[in-house]
Amino acid sequence: MIATLLILFAVLMACQYTPRRRRTFAPIDALDTPLLWWTKDDCLTVRNLIRNVILFGATGSGKTMFSGYELGRAIVSNPRSAMLIIAAKPGEDRELWLPIYQEFNRELLLFGPRHDLRFNAIDYEYRQGADARSITKYLMQIGETLRSSDVKGSGDESDFWEREQERQLYYATVVVMLAFKRVSAPELQRFINGAARSAEELGSDQWKSGFHNQAMAAAYKASKSRIEEHDYEIAAMYWLEEGPRMAEKTWSNITAGTLGLLHAINVGMVRDLISTETTVTPDVLFDGVSILVDAPAAEFGDTGNCLNAIWKLSAQRAILRRQAKADDPAKIIWVDEAQQVTNSFDAHFLAQCRSRKAGMVFLTQSIHSLYAAMKGKAGEHYTNALLTNFNTKIFHAVGDDQTANYAQSLIGRSMQTYIGGSVAPRQDKWDELIGHSQFTGSFSTRVERTIENNVFMNGLRTGGSSGVSDAIVIRSGEPFSNGENWLKVTFRRQ
Repeated sequence: MIATLLILFAVLMACQYTPRRRRTFAPIDALDTPLLWWTKDDCLTVRNLIRNVILFGATGSGKTMFSGYELGRAIVSNPRSAMLIIAAKPGEDRELWLPIYQEFNRELLLFGPRHDLRFNAIDYEYRQGADARSITKYLMQIGETLRSSDVKGSGDESDFWEREQERQLYYATVVVMLAFKRVSAPELQRFINGAARSAEELGSDQWKSGFHNQAMAAAYKASKSRIEEHDYEIAAMYWLEEGPRMAEKTWSNITAGTLGLLHAINVGMVRDLISTETTVTPDVLFDGVSILVDAPAAEFGDTGNCLNAIWKLSAQRAILRRQAKADDPAKIIWVDEAQQVTNSFDAHFLAQCRSRKAGMVFLTQSIHSLYAAMKGKAGEHYTNALLTNFNTKIFHAVGDDQTANYAQSLIGRSMQTYIGGSVAPRQDKWDELIGHSQFTGSFSTRVERTIENNVFMNGLRTGGSSGVSDAIVIRSGEPFSNGENWLKVTFRRQ
């Protein structure tokens, strides 16, 4: 009896319930937060966003008011985001973005000719530690954007003048920075304008009492590092020896290009907005505050282009200077009609911005518009490098075969099955009476384009009265739930 009880007790102990360890879930990485659902199974995450997004579509295709609107609204809805928005349409962009930011109670600053904020861009670069080489490159890249609307071509001759203008601007920046411990567009322009044009002028009282000589003397007396001492000596040789001996026509061409660039940021609204005081900088993006540059080129022409280029480039450089922290907001540079302000620095930024928790959203009409902005064969390579770094590409209805061809090339080819057949004539009345079939079926398979160009040009709805716009979303390196790298998506607006 006792033995039986002991056995029962042992069985009960063996069968005693042991609480299972509670299953724990690792927190979702903030970068994997869904922003916009393409389908019920596929979404755009923050991680996809900072790998850059580009939208293509002809005028009226719906890229701004449909997919652009939905994407922009999704970004603003994420409290860990901030955007620099480059406006392209007079009034429309402001009317589009302000309600979105108000809806999600997010802060949006307005910068432009109608607003009170000011940003001394060159002084900001200097205070961030930029040296003469960096400031020179900064100004030359702004010049790229200003030249993008120039219809003249690009070649060896224009490359020569641009290199010489960059050299002149660099030597001016070296002297001005050493002399005044600051640098500004007005001082650079004044310094270059006062350069001596001959050995005789170097000895004149007028030149000796002028701004150029005073700056040279102040830079000579300034305390300098070993590198600065060397750079000053090279600059002095340029201004006091090489320049005065240079052929008048050559010097005039170089100086005209340099002063043309400085002139663009030294007069009118541009000077008032970006060459005076500073009340806002791109650093606000790191605090989650967004900025709308409300100076559309369609309204303000070259003035708008200049302001847009300066803000875009300044924000890009500010982002690349800082290492991203875990709690940093995702910093997005949004550029509508991107071909108007693109330059060679964009590809460099796109390749590196992901590690800084930043990305770009470009909206443009076609491949042609980007090629036109980046002239020459080198410009074509720059454009191709630019496009390679956009992980997500959204194609609305496009208006040219080259853009359609580019879109379908990203999707590639697949095995297509073609079904055919033939009907032989009936042999007699009996076959006809009983309905005897003389049909012979056939099929063949070939590797063909998965989507033909015509679909991108004529097979997508473009909004209008229907309130529906179609697009094809293509993602690199990460298939969608259908196993393909592309999806057809429909956007609807009430």
